[in-house]
Amino acid sequence: MLRAVVKRGAPTIANDVLRWVRRMFDYAIKRHLVRFNPAAAFDLADAGGKELARERALSRDELATLFEAMRQAKGFSVQNDLTVKLLLLLAVRKGELIAARWDEFELEVDPPVWHLPGIRTKTGQPLDIPLPTMAVEWLQKLKELACNAAYVLPARKLQTRMVPHVCESTLGVAMGKVKHCLPHFTVRDFRRTARTHLAALGVEPHVAERCLNHKLKGVEGVYNRHDYFEERRRALEAWGQLLLKLERGDATAKTGKAKAA
Repeated sequence: MLRAVVKRGAPTIANDVLRWVRRMFDYAIKRHLVRFNPAAAFDLADAGGKELARERALSRDELATLFEAMRQAKGFSVQNDLTVKLLLLLAVRKGELIAARWDEFELEVDPPVWHLPGIRTKTGQPLDIPLPTMAVEWLQKLKELACNAAYVLPARKLQTRMVPHVCESTLGVAMGKVKHCLPHFTVRDFRRTARTHLAALGVEPHVAERCLNHKLKGVEGVYNRHDYFEERRRALEAWGQLLLKLERGDATAKTGKAKAA
């Protein structure tokens, strides 16, 4: 099973498969369904191998190039365009956005907010995400395109699995249509890109980390329960304004160079 996944060119997914299989059989042992875990003897070397930390972050100039390529790409839908921009702006994980429901959003309150439930976050903790002006506009466009669906990104065609929202692979496949001619990057690199530019904009490290829903480290993480909502709102608004300038091809906005976070 693991070899089949690796053969498809997905070593990282093979590692995830191994981790989940181990956990499934451990659970089966606890429930007295099996006597031993057949995956216990396997390690990452038997799956996709050791995963190296990625360092890719898109510079301002690269983001401007990407936005232009998205506009020119054939078959790259408005939904895909807005999804990419929301992922960059809000720095959320892809799975957190594609499975989002409209009842999680309050777009008419001041300030607008996305109540991301803990069941879909990596930390298991819910997060209230302040929505910048442009995020609200992009979400309202998606709401019109969703045609009263419960999900922000509803399934676009009948699927055998009957998943009510777009699949994890949908955006990656769509990005393959964008001929940007940039060095390789993936959707996963968008969060690192956002973190890099937040730092370049002068956002305090602890605020930028909370924008990515990272737990604060050390004593501060244990005793400081302030969630920096207002600070995160201002930070994301500034980041969003930069994205708008880059989307317009503003030459002055493209002069800054981003480094890997």
